[in-house]
Amino acid sequence: MNMLAVAVIYGSVACRSMIKRRWVGHTVTVFVAAMILVVSQYEPAAAQNLNALQNAADRLVQFFTGPFGRSVGAIAFIGMFLAAAFGYWSWGALLRVGGSLAGMFAAAELVDFLAGSGS
Repeated sequence: MNMLAVAVIYGSVACRSMIKRRWVGHTVTVFVAAMILVVSQYEPAAAQNLNALQNAADRLVQFFTGPFGRSVGAIAFIGMFLAAAFGYWSWGALLRVGGSLAGMFAAAELVDFLAGSGS
């Protein structure tokens, strides 16, 4: 029998003990909590900044809420309304998707409002 098979069999027998299983679970939980704490305290150094990432995220939001997003949303509404009017789609589904589109376009304004920079 090779060493890997022996290690797998020993590991499966050792993990069957409830105390050892609980110990491993608590160890993993403490490790994850410590890593979250370390990552949350991270601040970029003075020479570093996150402007490139922020600009990319802003461009992505502008892409989805700008002219392209409006065109896709209008086409989707027209198609959904015609499908619901002719009985191929339910009116409830039309309202759900319409609410989702409205939420997508209102998301940037809601974040600005909650952050305190909205009007």
